[in-house]
Amino acid sequence: MVWTSPERKKIRVAGVITKSLLLPVIVMILLIHRMALMLDVILFPHLKNVEINKPLFIVGLPRSGTTTVHRLMASHSEQFTSMPLWELLFAPALCQKYLCWAGYKIDAALGGPIWKLLSLLQDHLISSFDDIHPTRLTDPEEDYLGLLPFDGCFLRFLMFPYAKSTWAIGNFSSLPSAKRQRLLTAYRSIVKRHLAFRGEELRLLSKNPSFTTWVRDLADEFPDADFIGTHRDLASVVPSQLSSINGGLQLFGHTSKDPWIIRQFSGLLIDYKERLTAYQNGLNTRYVDVDFDVLIRSPESVIGEIYKKFHIPPRNENDSVVFDWLLMAARSYKSKHAYSLYEFGLQSDDVGRGSTTLPSKG
Repeated sequence: MVWTSPERKKIRVAGVITKSLLLPVIVMILLIHRMALMLDVILFPHLKNVEINKPLFIVGLPRSGTTTVHRLMASHSEQFTSMPLWELLFAPALCQKYLCWAGYKIDAALGGPIWKLLSLLQDHLISSFDDIHPTRLTDPEEDYLGLLPFDGCFLRFLMFPYAKSTWAIGNFSSLPSAKRQRLLTAYRSIVKRHLAFRGEELRLLSKNPSFTTWVRDLADEFPDADFIGTHRDLASVVPSQLSSINGGLQLFGHTSKDPWIIRQFSGLLIDYKERLTAYQNGLNTRYVDVDFDVLIRSPESVIGEIYKKFHIPPRNENDSVVFDWLLMAARSYKSKHAYSLYEFGLQSDDVGRGSTTLPSKG
């Protein structure tokens, strides 16, 4: 993906105010996380000895079934562990995890008033995104959120969509080798803390479409890692992704209907698809290709192929029950997320031929 400077930055006044109010709070929280991560080094010296064995990374185009694959695989709790949303947002450090867990136990002993309040709040605040990406604090989530304290999470595009540094994170392999290694080391440290808390015998299951450009580096950093790559027709992926990020962009005064943002995201997603083809040919036994249409028709056969290719042992009885329930939910799920290429000024040829035409400025 080639960087092109934005012709005109469209920023609404309300978004500037929101950013001015939220940015100091976010920076303060991230600084607290950084201090807690440094405190871990003193409190838990054994962290340096935690082994990360055979991590499994789910990458691919966003809106192409990565969440479905992730949650079906994550239900195998005897084998895999994934970072839930609450850990990523509130407790990336091990000391924070233990503190939150102690608070939860105390709250439970008192009848759970704080947890009930949190449940009401998350239902009110997060449920509005259910048509796009249903999630809750205890659900497995994209662990690139753990890189927020290290400014290595592509989510920063919601606040800073016009910054060249934002899109450099989106195209990880274009970063200087020293910065790539710094972020890989930070990610390894986050994973070690998670395994120390959840169980060092477990296998990390990570799902991040944004890691699609990280795969070569991840394969070198974790030589025993395996990869799953999901893909879908770009004519569906591009408008779905643009539509899904529009609410977040609008919060900070931007819009995904900005022609420049449309072009940048379209180019990024086209690059993702080309990389997935290369990984399929280059990683061989370490990689399983997942077609979205096949996943929707027969999720159990897709998961079965993954288990066979990577020699994953069968589930125990309890995990099998959870898996069957998730399969039924996946088969019956009907997305209410409506989108089209035309609302973004695109036609199928714009994404189908491997390049994007800048929508006309109406």
